Amino acid sequence: MHIERLDFENSPYLGVYGTATDRLALIREGLGEKKLEVLREVLKVPLIETSIMKSRIVGIFAAGNSNAMIVPWYVWDAELERINGQLREHGIDTEIVPFQSTLTAFGNLILANDRAALVSAKFSREEAKRLEDILGVEVERGMIGDFHAVGSVGVVTNRGGLVHPEATDEELEWLRDLFKVDIYVGTANMGVPFVGSCMLANSHGVVVGHLTTGPEIVKIEEALGFLD
Repeated sequence: MHIERLDFENSPYLGVYGTATDRLALIREGLGEKKLEVLREVLKVPLIETSIMKSRIVGIFAAGNSNAMIVPWYVWDAELERINGQLREHGIDTEIVPFQSTLTAFGNLILANDRAALVSAKFSREEAKRLEDILGVEVERGMIGDFHAVGSVGVVTNRGGLVHPEATDEELEWLRDLFKVDIYVGTANMGVPFVGSCMLANSHGVVVGHLTTGPEIVKIEEALGFLD
């Protein structure tokens, strides 16, 4: 099972409430066990249930890859301790890094897989270099389709990627070269172009918002490398 529809308390914007890599998924607290079981079955990674800065919009604040997860500098110590405790319990060697910046919505501003990362041009060059050191991959600053929120308008895994329909052909070629995967344009949740906010995805599977249509699901499966 590579793809499933789901809602989080009637919201189809799953990417607002969580983020996934090939090693773990950070997920907001308070989801029912049935929904957690769907996430486990599709993403095939341990789920780390948490808040960030006492907020459930975990997917807005956190972003990263298998090497490291970036969270705001203002994350509570108790939250960090809880996350790191669960990582140790599952034997996951991913570092959780509080990152000092005037920006905090890292989930909106960072798009990453295990080969590269694209970060918003709102980050300084010095910040981009620090992110490169933390994530352990090449980092470029830029935009997608005139949007700074590259993490909101895109989703990328180690198998493929999907981005906002306004991405140009030149941007698609650049993204393919950067992430070393095929990148397509598409939507989710009945035409929403902010695809990163609509789903949780890794190399094992993708969970999309419950409003996502059949044709959108076919395109998402193709983009993320799940069609034979």
